[in-house]
Formats: sequence, C-alpha cells, structure tokens
Amino acid sequence: MEYLKKRKKFIDFDGVIKDTYHPLFEDYFERRANGEYVDDTLHVIRKDWIYVLEKSPIINNAINIINELDDVTILTRIHSLENEGVAKIKDLRALGAKCDIILVPYTVKKTDVVDAKGNVLVDDAVFNLDEWEMAGGIPIFFDNRGTNKDGWGVENKKYVRTRSLDILKKY
Repeated sequence: MEYLKKRKKFIDFDGVIKDTYHPLFEDYFERRANGEYVDDTLHVIRKDWIYVLEKSPIINNAINIINELDDVTILTRIHSLENEGVAKIKDLRALGAKCDIILVPYTVKKTDVVDAKGNVLVDDAVFNLDEWEMAGGIPIFFDNRGTNKDGWGVENKKYVRTRSLDILKKY
C-alpha cells in the first residue's frame, strides 16, 4: 500500500542549516585573491570543523523549525568521519537538534543511503536535487542567498525554491 507510506523529510546541512561556506573556504579565496594558484581544494577536508562550525551562522531559524517538524532527518555529506562528521553531530546536538542525523560519505550519493521515492529533500546543490528527482523523490531548492544559483554557480531551473525550512510544514 504505497499510497499510505508516510512521507519523510530530509534536510541538507551545509548551506541549508548552517552557512559553512565562508569559514570553510576563507583561506582558499584569500590565497586566490592574492594571486596564488590554488589547485589543492582538499585542504577543505583538513579544516578544523569545530572552528568552521563555530564561525558558521544558523540560517533562518533552521534548528527551531527542524524541532517543530515530524519525520525529519538531517542528511549531510561528509569528507571525514572523525573530523567533519563528529563535529557536525556534536554541534547539532549542542544547538538542540533532536532529529536523526545521517552522515553520507563524500563518494556516495544521498540516494544510495536513503530511499528518495516519495520523500522530500531540501538541499542547496542542484546536482543533489537532480539525483533525488531521478530516484522518485520530491526536491526543494534552498536558496539562502536569493540568487537562484547553488554554491557552484549552477542555476536552479526547475525546482521549487525556498529560503526557509518552514516549507516542510506543507509536507
């Protein structure tokens, strides 16, 4: 009885719950601005994630909204378990997040970890939403900057757009 299946709601972390991009890439952009050729973007993996998360603001009351929702799970891609994964879990719990948290290894698709079919994903990366839609899920583009472009400069051309997780109250 597929039609009776309760819809799950999945929420990306970086760029949706907390704005981690500036603290994560600040030295990368500074080095490039100084004319230095920077080919090694793997420095991001080695960043001190406790520092990154301390410097990252919560986006649009995200934690409080998450705690008001039913059947919500944070689904976040990570580059390392011990550094990034542990720091994100501890940070979310310290902020009061009560929902489940699933860590997705960087080389794995979110749709390989959870069942997308009939479920919702709020994410700020168009490629994640494309994969979600292809797997039968309901994609929602999170647009904190109001540009209708993701962090990689890809324009959102087809997904419902939101700046608040309040949209999930409809699902």
